[in-house]
Amino acid sequence: MTAADPQVLRPGLLAGRTALVTGAGTGIGRAVALRLAGLGALVVGVGRRPEPLAGTAGLAAPGRFVARPLDVRRPEQVTDLIAEVGRRYGLDILVNNAGGQFVAPATGISTRGFAAVTDLNLTAVTRLTESARPWLAARGHGRVVNVSLSAPEAGIPGLAHSAAARAGVLGLTRSLAQRWSADGIRCNCLAPGTVLTDGVRHELTGTVLAEVLRRTPLGRATTPDEVAELVGFLAGPAGEWITGQLIALDGGATLVGAAGALLRHG
Repeated sequence: MTAADPQVLRPGLLAGRTALVTGAGTGIGRAVALRLAGLGALVVGVGRRPEPLAGTAGLAAPGRFVARPLDVRRPEQVTDLIAEVGRRYGLDILVNNAGGQFVAPATGISTRGFAAVTDLNLTAVTRLTESARPWLAARGHGRVVNVSLSAPEAGIPGLAHSAAARAGVLGLTRSLAQRWSADGIRCNCLAPGTVLTDGVRHELTGTVLAEVLRRTPLGRATTPDEVAELVGFLAGPAGEWITGQLIALDGGATLVGAAGALLRHG
């Protein structure tokens, strides 16, 4: 059964709900936005560049996707947009997907470079989530899904700055899952394995990527649609009793330390 098979999650599962997805113009974010829209949610997809968002809008179910430009690193933009979405549509689901990093040895990452990566991958996630809280709480069944990297708690050679930020997101997820449970808000963190997005292809050389996939027990990359399907699962009724969890979606890569292929960069 494939991620696109309608028998996995029934049509209309998320009808009447509103989702905000960051980084919705490409890769995982686009797949998540399209899947949630396909399940009946109204999706507000945000990203820095309008052109990729327009591409997502062209693929979405009619009337199910609203594109909005947003730089998640700018506090005033975040608070203004969340307030606008909350007032106009309400907010049930927040998917923090926007992120990015560059491969480099830990000793080769400047203070400025480290700060830039942690600002995007941790501070922005914190700001978005905290801004969304009142609207999620008002619904009584809010869902926060943070898209991370494989095994953020274990560290990632060659990505020390991103690993530090993603581990912070895991701590944030688990802390808020406890604190916000009284408001009916469930918070979870997804840890996909290698996903062949344009960003990953840019970050990893062909030989390193091939080695990562060779070490992965199921022998291939994770697809954006597989991540999107799990987000849909967590956003629906089946995710009602799941909170504070780190869910690996990596074909067994963390079992064997497939990220060790990056050691030459670490």
